[in-house]
Amino acid sequence: MNPSQHESKENAATDATPQELVGAPFLAPLVVEENETILGATQGDPLLNGAQIVEEAEEILREGAPHDFDVLVIGGGPGGYVAAIRAAQLGAHVALVEARELGGVCLHRGCIPTKTLLESVDVMRLLKRAGDYGIATGGDFKLDFVRLNARKREVIAQMESYIARLLKENGVEVLQGHARFVEEHKVEISRAGTEEKRVVSAVNIIVAVGSLPARLPVPGHDLPGVITSDELLAGEVEARDIVVVGAGAVGVEFAYLFQQMGAKTVLLERANRVMPQEDEEIGAEMTRLLREFGLEVVTEATLEKIEESPNGLEVFYTRNGVTHQSSTRNVLMAAGRRANSDELGLDSIGLKNEKGKIVVDAHCQTNVSGVYAIGDCTREAGWVHLASAEGTMVAELVTKNAVTIDLRHVPSCYYTHPEVARVGRTREQAEKEGFKVRVGNFSFRQNGRAASAGEHDGFVKIVVDDANDKLLGCQIIGPRATDLISEAVLALKIGQTVDEMVGAIHAHPTFSEALPEAALAARKKS
Repeated sequence: MNPSQHESKENAATDATPQELVGAPFLAPLVVEENETILGATQGDPLLNGAQIVEEAEEILREGAPHDFDVLVIGGGPGGYVAAIRAAQLGAHVALVEARELGGVCLHRGCIPTKTLLESVDVMRLLKRAGDYGIATGGDFKLDFVRLNARKREVIAQMESYIARLLKENGVEVLQGHARFVEEHKVEISRAGTEEKRVVSAVNIIVAVGSLPARLPVPGHDLPGVITSDELLAGEVEARDIVVVGAGAVGVEFAYLFQQMGAKTVLLERANRVMPQEDEEIGAEMTRLLREFGLEVVTEATLEKIEESPNGLEVFYTRNGVTHQSSTRNVLMAAGRRANSDELGLDSIGLKNEKGKIVVDAHCQTNVSGVYAIGDCTREAGWVHLASAEGTMVAELVTKNAVTIDLRHVPSCYYTHPEVARVGRTREQAEKEGFKVRVGNFSFRQNGRAASAGEHDGFVKIVVDDANDKLLGCQIIGPRATDLISEAVLALKIGQTVDEMVGAIHAHPTFSEALPEAALAARKKS
């Protein structure tokens, strides 16, 4: 999430009901006499229940007791720094604890360096096609890996500096070190390599420690040359033969990146298509395009073991009961992540977790009053923009301000070529939930802007509820998909009908015209 959007100090209005702004009840409703006032509520008030009364009473006690901060955020990634900035903008005294770098995995070992590298290979891909655009070139184009890596570092440094400035301008105190709970609302902060320790207390604590790459527990998973995305991006990136295990967002993007760099690349996926969480037609189209680029895509493949060989590594996998092997220099484990919560001391305060994944309710509240958790430390896998949205929501909750965030419609984004994005239900998901649906498709080959740009691959798919004509979902594979999906997010948020999308004038010629065209194809014929 771009930090610039957090500079506004205005409070937006919300349509959320009071019930939607409180945590799920942990206790039975309290019985009181009619018109009896308790913590500002009377009988019949929707906020009057035992859990809420206990929560508010505990918070009053915490606020009355000596404390260092109103809000303490643990983790300086895009969930944590967004939460810290928003809480400070709303008047809270805020501190943020970070053991490593501001910006977290996203900025240093995830989204930003990956997209910076992908931008470079896409520029090279376009230069190689210069003749298609009527541009005569006299030489070959190749990547300069020294400059490529230097640019990656420059972008990271620029964004980290900007985040630090935003935190400072909004009055957030940054505490460098590793945080560990010693009491429910006290954490000990220690700095690596020193004896320095500090205990701080807060009325509310927001845990935003993110996740770590996971390694499949197969023989050889810890051999030299078997790496994760964190390790790959922390060093100097170069063209290297590689087997990528897992064809989700991380795996597909890295497989595409290395193939475009000129490396021999194999992508292994256990499911029957790449991007198995996405629409089946989208996954099939991306599989076709990746193979067309020259990438070896192997679906329905199960990794069995990795062994050292004279020339690097041998990767053994089974497909349809037959064992295959592939020789490579590196293996990238991209099949999952796990919560980065091992060293937080969760058990010491009785904070409920499942194998490190922190358990929260719909409002990111843990079972410990006043302790919240957001982002990837609460789920198997997530998106950065969801963590940022949760951070904003929790900051608004703990400062007693109107909640402006809608967490129902979270887009998925893949920065391959072409890009892929999705929000809402796919056709398969909608039908499984019992909806009768209509689907409209529109190919970018019929789009004027795509034709002029020479970007013909892909399509837009709109899923519509046949009962009321409202949009249920949108899937896009094609140019600027990750930008175009925002229109569909808004359409779902406001309950837009297919006629309303068709009736909104879109500028011509633009890629965005593909959305109303797909909606038009989903319109009832009568």
